Amino acid sequence: MPRGALPRAALAIGLLLAFAAPARGATPSPPSLHAKAAILVERDVGVTLFSRDADHQLPIASTTKLMTAYVALQHAKLDRVLTVRAYTPAPDETVAGLAAGERLSVAQLLTAMLLPSGGDAAHTLAYDLGGGSISRFVGWMNSSAAALGMTGTSYSTPVGLDTRGNHSSPADLALLAEALMRNAYFAKTVDRPSATLSDGRHVTNTNDLVADYGFVVGIKTGHTIGAGYCLVGAGSSSGANFISVVLGDPSEATRDADTLKLLRYGIAVYHHVEAIHAGRVYATVPVVGRPNEHLALVAGRSLPLVLPRGGGGLDVYTKGVVTAAVGPLPAGTRLGTVVVQSGNRVLGSVPLVSRDPIAAPPPSRTRERVLEAGGLIGGVLLVVGCSLQVMFRRRRGWGDR
Repeated sequence: MPRGALPRAALAIGLLLAFAAPARGATPSPPSLHAKAAILVERDVGVTLFSRDADHQLPIASTTKLMTAYVALQHAKLDRVLTVRAYTPAPDETVAGLAAGERLSVAQLLTAMLLPSGGDAAHTLAYDLGGGSISRFVGWMNSSAAALGMTGTSYSTPVGLDTRGNHSSPADLALLAEALMRNAYFAKTVDRPSATLSDGRHVTNTNDLVADYGFVVGIKTGHTIGAGYCLVGAGSSSGANFISVVLGDPSEATRDADTLKLLRYGIAVYHHVEAIHAGRVYATVPVVGRPNEHLALVAGRSLPLVLPRGGGGLDVYTKGVVTAAVGPLPAGTRLGTVVVQSGNRVLGSVPLVSRDPIAAPPPSRTRERVLEAGGLIGGVLLVVGCSLQVMFRRRRGWGDR
């Protein structure tokens, strides 16, 4: 172990005590679902916690509107005002009841599309932002899907009816939801049970779980004859943020039940931990030329992990730490690494950097003596030289006489 590094055993014991969960009985089994395909992920770390046919391509109904929202957020500012276009909905299609010709901001249209699942709002966003071309907007939807890595997704409509060539998968929709939840306006909107638009119209969230369960924070429902009942959900607890996707449920009740099962499973089994804390001292090393001085090495950034509750301790240790620090050295210089490991698997690592700057080492006493001796010799030579010059001038003076 490098000199000055904190003991590996002490770090591991500390993390074992910090991360061990209180006893809560037996660990829950993965849920049994009615949906055709489903997935559960922790969105901040990107860990998949449950998966069943998650890459299966299926019709996705109004969860299509998530990509409509994503493209709208990419192509327009929230305060941009658009003109509502005339729209003829399909039988049983949900709309926000917008009046053709009225003027609403992109933010208001997104609210009208995401909460009551308004097909009229989706149509207006696609038509106006696409410069009068729905097909152009749909092209942007497919380009965005490709950029996000949604390899099993194809869009042919911004609304989400049973349109040929419009499909996705739970895994792809989870990727899209992760990206969308990083947008503050989107995340705030889908976590609202209801809202009032600028024209006074009141709209209600079709995702009843947001109003009924405090840990549910979104995101979007969908239903058509071909797709069945779908829901991209989101929940937060204990610092962990989960995204669930269920596609092809046989009823609204089973859709909601499946979503709750997934989110509760994630909350019960997994939690978010800071395995490494930014700025925390993980090692100290001596400073060359300063016998009583040591340099603190701190984690350059935090390392968040999502881990099973009661899964045992983590082994946190340093490696590659310098044996001593030599100045001059600015703060933030990388001088080692701190590693997190569970069993034989390395979970991540973070650079160890100098917490403080250090100056150049002071000159050694030997060097000082050499400099002192050099100065003395130089002074003697100067005196001798001056004396010789005076003597030489006197002798020349005598000769002239």
